[in-house]
Amino acid sequence: MTATLTDVMDARRRVLDLTVREGASVIIVDSPPGAGKTRLVEDVVSAATSNSLRVAVLTPRAEQSFDLVRRLVASFPGIPIQVLQSAHRSYPPDLQNDSRVPLPVNDPANLSDGPGVVIGTASKFYHAIHCFTRGSKEFDLIICDEAYQLTFKDIEPFPAISGQLLLVGDPGQLPPVVTVDTTRFDAAPYKVHWPAPREVLRQHPDVPVVKLPATYRFSDDSVQLIQPAFYPSLPFRSAVTERERAVSFSARGFRDPIDSALDLVASGATIVAITLPPKDFAFDSADEDVATTIAHICARAIERGVRWGTRQLNDGDIACADAHVASGAAVRQALRRLHVSSELLVDTPEILQGLQRPFMVVKHPLSGVRRVDQFALEPGRMCVMLSRHQVGCIIVTRDGVGESLDRYDHDSGARPVSAEDTAWNGYRAHLQLWRKLEASKRIVHASHQ
Repeated sequence: MTATLTDVMDARRRVLDLTVREGASVIIVDSPPGAGKTRLVEDVVSAATSNSLRVAVLTPRAEQSFDLVRRLVASFPGIPIQVLQSAHRSYPPDLQNDSRVPLPVNDPANLSDGPGVVIGTASKFYHAIHCFTRGSKEFDLIICDEAYQLTFKDIEPFPAISGQLLLVGDPGQLPPVVTVDTTRFDAAPYKVHWPAPREVLRQHPDVPVVKLPATYRFSDDSVQLIQPAFYPSLPFRSAVTERERAVSFSARGFRDPIDSALDLVASGATIVAITLPPKDFAFDSADEDVATTIAHICARAIERGVRWGTRQLNDGDIACADAHVASGAAVRQALRRLHVSSELLVDTPEILQGLQRPFMVVKHPLSGVRRVDQFALEPGRMCVMLSRHQVGCIIVTRDGVGESLDRYDHDSGARPVSAEDTAWNGYRAHLQLWRKLEASKRIVHASHQ
């Protein structure tokens, strides 16, 4: 069942009411993948500045700030925009050549007052906080885009310089990157390393939470696999029909595992898996067989003329996700041997987070692992890889994922009391997903062909 336009509009209207009309001090927006988070941020900025408010939008990375600038100057040319960024950073070429884009401001003291929006990274705002607390350049509203990629520590100072805080993000994404040992904080009264919205809600359970009800990225077939496993507390549906996400091929394939998986996608199974025979290989080496299979899937899809509706897909419409840098490099080498262009993106979930492609091929984090560990079980990693596609996703792995999950012995005593048990959450998500793939006959066993 697809989500109705009324459901979507009601959720967006509720966010606008809370921020602009009711003036709630803190609002959290939980969003599934592809729900239009950035469009919602644009709408809030437009409504707030129209009501003479001074707004700041913070993003985890500079590229996300640049993307918001592009969208605002195109969709809302009347909004006064300022960009706060470090002196050593430059605009991308397209922004440098766009006369609508203002020159960046390096020193917060040089920001102009009055209604409008100031855009920058959370890090830049964090290090400039002392300039704002001098009293003359405070904000009516601070919006944190992709807020689940920011720690509580990252946003903790900002209520001091703003009357309102709006946290918009995807709770299923990878947690923020923290480069220090966080075990000392696990039992602390403030979980400074937790994603900001999660810790804010733990500290203040009465904070209003708006849950966006729909994804515009993939069909309900994908939702039925992804939502129960990775978003158990965020029910959502697809806002597109199966027909709008239909895949077809101009040429028939061979009767081999790769074509069997591709044909399953064309039949409407938007997420399928290919398993290779079990094999022992060095712990620190890339699995060349898996890398080669991933490359052949991409090449075969292109050779067969994969289509999304009337649109012919090309190399740039496909991406590969691999949690490990070394095995990702092996995929790139295999693609080069097959003469697939570098437009086909191969990268880690951390880099792919926030992106989308019509067609995805991903390596399962549990492929070939001898011991199921917390890295492999991290739910956000698999969630990101499975939620980048628009029309189809093929998982490649060594056989034995189900057996590894069955053998897994979870040690609940390995974490401090009140610490988040991400390994258990990941185990539950992986097991639920794999069992559904098995039950719906979406797993092609290469060893059995």
